[in-house]
Amino acid sequence: MKNTTTAVRTISEVGIFAALGFVFDELQGIIFKGVFPNGGSIGFAMIAVLIIAYRRGLIPALVTGLIMGLLDIASNAYIVNVFQLFLDYIFPYAFVALAALTKPLYDRAKSIDKKIAVLILGTVIGGLMKFLSHYLAGIFFWANQADFAWGLNEMQPWLYSFVYNIAFIGPSIILTAALLIIIQLFAPKILATRSTFIDSEKETNTTGPMIVSFLTVSTGLFFFIFFLVRYIKSFYLEDYGGSFEYDFDPDSMILFVMGAFLVVLGVISLIKTFKNDFSFVTYTGALSAITTSTFVFGLYRLMKVIRKGKDPTLYWIWFAIGGVVMLTSIVLLILAIIKRKKNNESII
Repeated sequence: MKNTTTAVRTISEVGIFAALGFVFDELQGIIFKGVFPNGGSIGFAMIAVLIIAYRRGLIPALVTGLIMGLLDIASNAYIVNVFQLFLDYIFPYAFVALAALTKPLYDRAKSIDKKIAVLILGTVIGGLMKFLSHYLAGIFFWANQADFAWGLNEMQPWLYSFVYNIAFIGPSIILTAALLIIIQLFAPKILATRSTFIDSEKETNTTGPMIVSFLTVSTGLFFFIFFLVRYIKSFYLEDYGGSFEYDFDPDSMILFVMGAFLVVLGVISLIKTFKNDFSFVTYTGALSAITTSTFVFGLYRLMKVIRKGKDPTLYWIWFAIGGVVMLTSIVLLILAIIKRKKNNESII
């Protein structure tokens, strides 16, 4: 009972923080685009992975980082080959999750000073691992001195990659660590798993939860299979590029990943239903996280299409449908929480 509820809550948190991290990354990328012409930005997007690392541990943090990487690929990727794809997009935020290796130290720390020290250590570890990924990409794939920024064309590639990447990752580590310290001082519960969470509300009638679970699995399978096929086919279409002139279909990639999350949510909900442990609060919470992440990405695409002067019709449809689904799931979550409070049941 506890395991299934924890799994659903973890999925919810991973979805929410991955979406927030993606938004932070895009915003800081826009702000520093002129400063770092070869990519990179100063900001605190790493904090999304770090919070999950200290709340949930290594695996959830890795998943958060990987989702952020996939969103980054789908939004604005410049891909040379598969190795560069991994070093520049998939690995960096996933490597930040290695800060979770310090989680046992954080959990055992008794004083605020020690906890802050561990948070700083974890941020440095995660930030340096992100730096290492970008640094290696710079050496192996961006070593053309003619393309070096800031007039550093005479610099050796190994030194230039160090200078360029540390210029934005170093300040990002400091900024992120400072923000984590503020969270630890004023809102420490954000970094701690809430052990007093009431696992679920027992459902005497399993018909409704069963239908909801089957619909979730069915919808997820449809999105996963349909858009995975479209995603794979896009690699073989010479004229593919859509509105963004990519060599693959980033929209289909996001939608089949969303489908996979829906399948996982539906399967977990089915298991909970069979055990008579289905919780509408945890289900709608997870669904809200998934739909919100997808809606945020669709909104981002809509704004980008409009800015490029392309036909935005498809993305207006995405925006409308995604907005309705997201708001509906959030309203259902709020109603479920209100119901539990009226029944004097704890949400946390």
